[in-house]
Amino acid sequence: MPPLRRITTSTLQQLKSLLADNTIPVQPVQVIYQNYSIRNEAAAKTPLLFSWTHGGQTEPLFFGFYTWSTAESKKFPGTFLALGTGADFRIVGFPLYLLPQDKDFVYLSFKLGNNEGGKNRWFGRGRTAKELRTVAQTDQLAADIRQALQGAFPDPLFKHPTLSGEWLTLARLPLADLKSQADATSRVALKTLVFEKILHAFVIAEKLRDESLQAAGMQPVLATPDNEDDLPIPNSMRQPLNQILYGPPGTGKTYHTALCAVSLLERLTEDETKAKYDTHERLRARYDEYQQAGRIQFVTFHQAFSYEDFVEGIKPVLTDDIVDATKETSRDIGYIIADGIFKVMSQRSIYALHLQRQQRLAEAASIPQTAALDFDTIFERFIESLRTKDNVGEEVIFHTKTNKSLFLQHIKEDGTTYFKYENGKSNNRLQVTRKGLRKIYDSNMLSEDNEIGENQIIVDHGRDRTVYWAAFREFLKFRTQSQEDNPTQNAQVSIGEALQLAVIDPTIAAETAQDFNYDKLTPADFAQAPRFVLIIDEINRGNVASIFGELITLLEEGKRAGRPERLTARLPYSKADFTVPPNLYLIGTMNTADRSVEALDTALRRRFSFTEMQPKAQVIREQIGTNGVIGEGAAAIDVARILEVLNSRLEQLLDHDHCLGHALLLLDEPDLASLRTAFARNIVPLLQEYFFGDWGKIGLVLGEKFVTTLPRSAAGRYPLAPFKGYDSAGLHDKPLYRLIEPDKWDAEAFRSLYPATI
Repeated sequence: MPPLRRITTSTLQQLKSLLADNTIPVQPVQVIYQNYSIRNEAAAKTPLLFSWTHGGQTEPLFFGFYTWSTAESKKFPGTFLALGTGADFRIVGFPLYLLPQDKDFVYLSFKLGNNEGGKNRWFGRGRTAKELRTVAQTDQLAADIRQALQGAFPDPLFKHPTLSGEWLTLARLPLADLKSQADATSRVALKTLVFEKILHAFVIAEKLRDESLQAAGMQPVLATPDNEDDLPIPNSMRQPLNQILYGPPGTGKTYHTALCAVSLLERLTEDETKAKYDTHERLRARYDEYQQAGRIQFVTFHQAFSYEDFVEGIKPVLTDDIVDATKETSRDIGYIIADGIFKVMSQRSIYALHLQRQQRLAEAASIPQTAALDFDTIFERFIESLRTKDNVGEEVIFHTKTNKSLFLQHIKEDGTTYFKYENGKSNNRLQVTRKGLRKIYDSNMLSEDNEIGENQIIVDHGRDRTVYWAAFREFLKFRTQSQEDNPTQNAQVSIGEALQLAVIDPTIAAETAQDFNYDKLTPADFAQAPRFVLIIDEINRGNVASIFGELITLLEEGKRAGRPERLTARLPYSKADFTVPPNLYLIGTMNTADRSVEALDTALRRRFSFTEMQPKAQVIREQIGTNGVIGEGAAAIDVARILEVLNSRLEQLLDHDHCLGHALLLLDEPDLASLRTAFARNIVPLLQEYFFGDWGKIGLVLGEKFVTTLPRSAAGRYPLAPFKGYDSAGLHDKPLYRLIEPDKWDAEAFRSLYPATI
């Protein structure tokens, strides 16, 4: 074996990126050891999810990436690969950061144990209060595991370059295939190989472990940590749920939110995201895709922004009042309780948790791909079919139980339909809503194996139950016809498609979020459900305490849904109970030149993590001219140095919060004209704001090449008018300052901003 060393940081990140990227699928995997087996039926959709059959039961088994509470693990966050179930998110752990490598391969390997003290290094797990095996029994288990694993993985044992013990190789991973430039087929095959080999070792060890417990007269149980210090820090916690990016103008706060948001949604570090999207254009395109999908929303706080805009409030709306069958309408003012952006994003997040649970249950039950279409898909198609008929002038008629005719009058954007009885004298609208139809659908417990006849329909919702019965009857007929027309259609709409429907029709998520039962979710559901990001620009310009209201407490990580200490608030307008879901992230930005962090509401500061965005001259050096220098020879100007010097002077005259960001000097073209424009449009107006028009202090920042002093004899300076009773002594000598015309700012003027040597 060639000389080994610990895996390098760059190789470690490449390996983590490959394994964690859900867009890279896993090929079909089936691992069998005696009567224990693992397979992945939904590899393309959820590559980290598998189905584990053992001891007469089948349960989901999933991989996750964590940061353990050890100093070594914290050096390499998110690279502790754990394999677990809904009951125990870590049955076994596999620290990727300990793997060895040589110049060509990473060795997927782990340390073999010889006795009770070492047998549980990776597989088999240790004794706990629930596993009262004797020392001899655990020694025997270690020997059995060792023998079985060496039989399955026959490569010679080797010594780790920095750790003790004998190490077993599961597979050799070519470094070339770990790189993002490698062809897709090789990367898919490599990802499949890693999971397959780990699962192979896992199923062997778990089978032997359970046998050892049964031999000792005990039932197999899952080991639990002895204390909270042994609990991992989930990868999701590496980036806080609530964070604020703060700094002076031009430091890239809003620009950085795209990187931060995409990293959160894809469960990557920011460095991993930069590596995946190697240009800002690619990153921005991905950001836009997420925004169109409704998983990122952007809002700006201002002085008029209120709780009613953010959470919920009473809003005026125009209503349609149908006056006759010709569909002529009059518009009236009505009032509704409208959901704000924060509540809408919370509802989408809850709906994603619901979809994740539905997917888990479907995959665990091996639901065939020809299962019944879900309600939302049927409803959208049903309403679209009614619209099509209505648009071409075809009369749409439903019939009640007593065979009375109901004529379709109108279809609203949200799918609400309005009917009128044939020859009906009243102009009252008979409406059927999505919500009402869904409740009837759920009450009748429809599925492919549970078809019901017309006489079996139970209508226990809706104001006009006769109308709902007629509508639901047609809905059932449409559903049956859809399945007959598309017998092999994939019934399980993907989570992404379902979320897109919820963006188009917010009532879908709102109805699911109402009275949602978080107790039915497993740790896997929380860990794998899609995330959502709400970006709040200029968060300090709004009245935060008023905008968030009672929800400020619910933002805390420990108070969110799914936590033991979760809190629920009663919303003032809708009177609905509300809890903030754990998969909704908040990113705020604030300009410290407007308001310092210390001036923010104390309650807000306690619940947000703050990240300072500082001016970075290095960005200018990387993007402007040659190492930040434009021009050549005597005309050369060091733009990066200008930024550093100006900020040093501003800190002396003002403070750290009133500096200049590097974005203000990112020139359109690396020439003198662009630099003049940047100074005239960005730098000088900001300095005027900082110093409240005190040109004397601006002169201390820019110098005499930019600000000049008008002498008393200067043309255009006239003496003060005579006025008795006011002491004007000294006022005649008050200095007056003027900004030198920008077209006179030459290369020498800009070079004067920084000393020749430091």
